[in-house]
Amino acid sequence: MAAKPTKTVRVGNLLLDPKNTRIPTAQQTDDQRALLHELVAHDKVWELAKSIASIGLFPTERMVVMPHGRKYIVLEGNRRLAAIKLLFTPELAQTSSDVRKYKRLARQMDLTPLTSIDVVVVENRLAAARIIAALHTKPARHSWKPGQKAQFYRDMVETGLTPQEVSEEIGVTEGEVRRSLRSEILYRIAQTFDDLPAAIQTGLNSRQFAFTTLERFLERTAGQEFLGIKPDNTHGIRGFVHPDRFRAVLTKIVTDIITLPGLTRQINTERDMREYAKKAEGDIPATETKGSFTPGSFLGDAEPKPEPATPPKSKRKRRRSTSVIPNDFECTVHEPKVSALFGELKNINVRTQRNSSGVMLRVLLDVALWCFYKSTKQDAAVIAHYDKNRHYRKRNSNWTPSLRQLLSFGIENHIFPGMTADEYKSLKTLLARDANWSATIDVLNEYTHNPQVQPTTQEVHAVWERAQPLLKIILK
Repeated sequence: MAAKPTKTVRVGNLLLDPKNTRIPTAQQTDDQRALLHELVAHDKVWELAKSIASIGLFPTERMVVMPHGRKYIVLEGNRRLAAIKLLFTPELAQTSSDVRKYKRLARQMDLTPLTSIDVVVVENRLAAARIIAALHTKPARHSWKPGQKAQFYRDMVETGLTPQEVSEEIGVTEGEVRRSLRSEILYRIAQTFDDLPAAIQTGLNSRQFAFTTLERFLERTAGQEFLGIKPDNTHGIRGFVHPDRFRAVLTKIVTDIITLPGLTRQINTERDMREYAKKAEGDIPATETKGSFTPGSFLGDAEPKPEPATPPKSKRKRRRSTSVIPNDFECTVHEPKVSALFGELKNINVRTQRNSSGVMLRVLLDVALWCFYKSTKQDAAVIAHYDKNRHYRKRNSNWTPSLRQLLSFGIENHIFPGMTADEYKSLKTLLARDANWSATIDVLNEYTHNPQVQPTTQEVHAVWERAQPLLKIILK
């Protein structure tokens, strides 16, 4: 078979495949962000991004693409493309914790080699079939196992989110998050036992470890009593026995999970669990029994400070804003229309009313920026700059430049007082026309004019974050 032609293509000109066989038919769509989120949710894009950040792309594993107008649809290599897009633009991620995660990873590497990559170009899908069949040697990905899901929750919590915030971000119950986190703590404690037999250590660290069986011991009262622990919202779990007793019991449990096939079917009920504990007691070595502990006793983690049951008002934790506008951000301009728009946007819940938030944020930017130019007597200069021949004003004497033009004028002429070079750079990204960027004027316009585009909560927050240096100036 003749070699297929290769070409160097900018990443911004590569599109995810709407007919990607990895994605179930019901989830297939032309929406690039939706395709990206589907791959991230089910196809280990984060792990691939870490690999790319560490060792780059393998030169022998080129993406296979076909022309699509001036761009190219990736037929083979969608996971790699998703990972690269997220490294360039973390704001494309679906959750705020993922955005922070990809930002941290991107800062650790040089993205320049990924700006343009070599691809194999084919005429159509049929021409790519044989190449894809030869390359596609790995089995299809499966949904996360319970242990992987618990690890994911832990990663999110370690970014600073509470279990409640994790549940809100990913659409599961807070109870499920807390249960998974407790099980993950128990599993992680067991991994610290360095005196386990080698075979048990290997089984414990294997992907095949029956994590759900370990969860049973936390779900059953008899299992908690056997371990000597209780659920605790501050620490995850809290022990009411001596740490040596807990260690001995947990060692017995993980050993039986690994060595006794079908154990999970033997502990289905409270009665089953009590019978198991009674039989297992004979194998537990004698230890001190009276005592207490927290997970930090084994993991060495910093002990979290429990919140007081009735904290004084002066020390009460400030609630997160439900709006895209932070609680401490104020609007002090005297223009009635701007004040009204700001107040209305602050009353919109960005999680439940993403479309309204996105559209209203765009309107606030447009109106407030124009009012700023008028108040600083620069409105005539802006109009003259974009309508030198009075073409637009002949049709409409009240014509004003577009939001893109208003922003461009201010950035090009550095007219915003007190704005730093880095803040100008952040603001300039709003003008990007690259499809990789999600927080741009073009995307804001799509929220308003394109019925197929709906913003995510994170995308609305990303626009605010990039526009905030400007808003601090024009709203005060």
